[in-house]
Amino acid sequence: MKKTLIVFFALFLFMPLVASAFAVKTSDSVYIGKNDTVAGNLYTAGANITVEGKVTGDVICAGQSVNINGAVEGDVICAGQSVNINGAVGGSVRAAGNSVNINGQVARNIMIAGASVILGSDAQAGWDMLIAGAVGEIRGKVGRDLYGVAASMIISGEVNGDVRLKIDDKIESKRRGVGLNDNKTKLKIEDTAKINGGLIYTAEGKAQISSSTSIVGKVTHNLPKLKNTKKLALMGLVWVRTYSIFSSLIIGLVLISFWRGRIKDLTDVMQVKAGASIGWGIAVMFLTPVILILLLLTIIGIPLALMLLGIWLIFICVSKILTGILAGRIILEKFWKQKKDNLILAMIIGIVALWIIFSIPFVGWILFLIATWWGLGGIFIYLKKA
Repeated sequence: MKKTLIVFFALFLFMPLVASAFAVKTSDSVYIGKNDTVAGNLYTAGANITVEGKVTGDVICAGQSVNINGAVEGDVICAGQSVNINGAVGGSVRAAGNSVNINGQVARNIMIAGASVILGSDAQAGWDMLIAGAVGEIRGKVGRDLYGVAASMIISGEVNGDVRLKIDDKIESKRRGVGLNDNKTKLKIEDTAKINGGLIYTAEGKAQISSSTSIVGKVTHNLPKLKNTKKLALMGLVWVRTYSIFSSLIIGLVLISFWRGRIKDLTDVMQVKAGASIGWGIAVMFLTPVILILLLLTIIGIPLALMLLGIWLIFICVSKILTGILAGRIILEKFWKQKKDNLILAMIIGIVALWIIFSIPFVGWILFLIATWWGLGGIFIYLKKA
């Protein structure tokens, strides 16, 4: 039953992906030159990623500094401390980072999240734009609607549809000692802005709208409503699950980048000794805290206990990712045998499929525990044999 669900979700999500060519590049610094062309999708991880050339498919990447300056015919899905997209994108952009800057032409949607998110003056979203961040700046053009949540927002560009925003400036108001009745919020519509639809925003105070601003539709200011606990809990669960998937993919890319051969051998052990791996995983999970307590009681063993605690927590975090890689390899072996040893593709398919399965009510948490035990026991058996 478990394997059937994995296969179903993976095929549903990734059938378009596995039908095309792709390239995998992982190193400390990844560079695609101006005269280079990547046929199909590009999967890459590294500290510094720069794409100057052309990619005929999607770009899926994770790194500290990400710079997409060339043309991408498909989507761009990237995470990093700094993400800069200056080239033309034929699909959509989905990016997350401390600083995200879009300065190129994007044919479809833009969805970005970060501490600072900016749509430059030369940039354009062909369809809709969704942003979430502390500071947002819209200086380019949005083809349809603009949606967003931010502590502060500046709009000086053009939006062809409606603008729907939620401005949460409570933290800043408290820092400055400004009360909730302050008549200005952190939403500023500058004189060069042009909104061809309506402006609907939720904030404690009124937006600062220039008298020269062009707004075709109605301006609606909504005050924050009383929080709906159930709705917030559901939204929180969705955000946590989404964050968990992306963070797991990034950790998986790092693991494969540095220990590709060992990850392959380890997941082989997990597959061959599935029962033993789960059994040892249960033992490691529940016996380690007992050992930690005994070491702490000896006083002299406190440093060792702290080291063991750190290793134990890291292994628990990594265990589910290893199970996801194994699940992806099983799927590839069944439906695309020649790519069964492509660990990055297996990781993407397996992690997303498993994390969706983990969300199934009642049985999801049981499968979550089994995945954790399976990976944890696999690590133990592999290290014991080494």
